[in-house]
Amino acid sequence: MLHSYLITDPFYYYDFENTLISAIENHNPDYICFRDKSSIKNAKKAIEIAKFYNIPILINQYVELINLGFDGIHFTSTQLDIIKDYSQCLRFASTHNTKEVQKAKYVDFITFSPIFSSKGRKGLGVDKLKEISEISKPKVFALGGIVGDEEVKEISKVNVYGFASIRYFLEKR
Repeated sequence: MLHSYLITDPFYYYDFENTLISAIENHNPDYICFRDKSSIKNAKKAIEIAKFYNIPILINQYVELINLGFDGIHFTSTQLDIIKDYSQCLRFASTHNTKEVQKAKYVDFITFSPIFSSKGRKGLGVDKLKEISEISKPKVFALGGIVGDEEVKEISKVNVYGFASIRYFLEKR
């Protein structure tokens, strides 16, 4: 069974609260990453909603906001050197190559991306995802270009922990 990781993005919602609740109720994600750099109000609302649904929620990159009540931090690939400083919380890290995967050995989970071509970026492919899943100490979430069940089906053929996405959860199909 693949676990799922919903990543928010302000581009995909006008009404944040209802969009997030709808995504949770329609897809039942295992984790949420709050990735809205512009709104403390939405951050607090996201925490409240995640707690109501009993879903761990992480702040993306902004470590100084952890004290708002987030369960953890999703570090960017440029933040891999500070991960050890945050051992008291759930830790995810973005990775894009073997070197970053090896450097992210102190986190609980990594996202590896992009798997499928997305937004002008060429996908690394399912074979590369398989290779990474075999060498990664942390559990791996596939990320990038996962917009529907077809991509999830392809990922499920590889021994990864789950998938992460914005569009899979937030785009209307």
